[in-house]
Amino acid sequence: MQGGRPNPALHSRLDTAAHEWRTATRFGLEPIVFCLGGIGGGGKEAEAPVMAAYLEQVGIPRRVIVEEAHSRTTEENLLHLIAILGSPDYPDAWLGKPTADTPDPTVLPQELPDQVPPITLVTSRTHLPRTMLIAHSIGLEPRGVAAPVHAITLRSLIRELGALAIWGARSLRRLIAGG
Repeated sequence: MQGGRPNPALHSRLDTAAHEWRTATRFGLEPIVFCLGGIGGGGKEAEAPVMAAYLEQVGIPRRVIVEEAHSRTTEENLLHLIAILGSPDYPDAWLGKPTADTPDPTVLPQELPDQVPPITLVTSRTHLPRTMLIAHSIGLEPRGVAAPVHAITLRSLIRELGALAIWGARSLRRLIAGG
């Protein structure tokens, strides 16, 4: 992000998400849009509120937007999504409200609800494989949509490989520890 505005990569993901939402509404659906992202990677502000504001500006109604700004990693994004979906207060406690006015998903059980709605995950092309791997590892079966990227850089590939290694090591440590 740059000064409370989406950077080009985030802009691309949000435009793709808005396109997916508009496509669904043409078929009579009104999907809920989750803006998942706290302060991570040395940032200074949470992504979710910036994402929600941008989506509102491009015509996505606030009433269908859920902000989750507590997560710092992709895995936390998805675990908090599960916690929100499994909460007895969902969707009323989250829909259309800023993060400050919603329950904290970090203190909710992170268990899949009995009925998981269809989920579409929108992220960058380089990030999608890791996101899908993590989603499947925690029991989600989402549809993945890759937002276009201007160029796949060596830096972005190295970042994803490093993040995958870190996630794998954490997962292995949890498995060994029995949790």
